[in-house]
Amino acid sequence: MEVANIYDNGPISPIARIKDNVSIWTENKWLSYNISYIEPIPFSSPFMVDMLTVAPAVVTLAANATLAKRVVPVLQLNKDELIHLRWKPLDDVEGRLYELGAAARFSPRGGHARVTLFTEIADPNLATTTFWILGGQNKDAQIDVVNPNPVAIAVARFAFWGFRYILTPLTAEPPNTTYLPAQAWQ
Repeated sequence: MEVANIYDNGPISPIARIKDNVSIWTENKWLSYNISYIEPIPFSSPFMVDMLTVAPAVVTLAANATLAKRVVPVLQLNKDELIHLRWKPLDDVEGRLYELGAAARFSPRGGHARVTLFTEIADPNLATTTFWILGGQNKDAQIDVVNPNPVAIAVARFAFWGFRYILTPLTAEPPNTTYLPAQAWQ
C-alpha cells in the first residue's frame, strides 16, 4: 500500500500502514500510538451533515450570519480512534474548524481560513482541508457556518471523507513515527 505525506495534494490516502507508529499532537503534547487497523470512510450520505439540523431549533441561517460552532455527531469518536478527513461544503456556505473547541484550525495570527465552494477551484483534491480528530473526552471537532449570501438559507451541508484508524497507545515515543497535528497549536 502506498503511504502519503500528511498533506499530499492528490486524492486522500492513508498517512501510515497497519503496525506503523503515529505521534499525535493533542493536549499540548505528542502522544504516541501504533496503528492496529485502518478502514476508509467513503464520500457518502451518512457523512453529509446539514449543520442546521445539528443546531436545535434553527430552521434558517439569516443573511450574512454565522451559526455558532457545534460538535458534529458523526465525527465523534471512541477513545483510541483517529479519523483523517477532508471536507467541503455542498451548499453556498463557509465552514470554520475548531479543535479543541477554543482552538481555531487553519488559523495563523492574522485570520481564520474557511472552507468554501471555491476551495476546490484552487485545490482540486481539497488537500488543504485535511484534518484529524483523535477520539476521547472533550476532543470533538467543532464547526461554525457562515452564510455569505444576502438572503437567508435553509440548508448548510458539508461532506466528510477519509480514513478511520484504531490505535494502541504506546508508553514512549518510538524512533520511527509519523507526526500528526490533531489539534491546533496553542
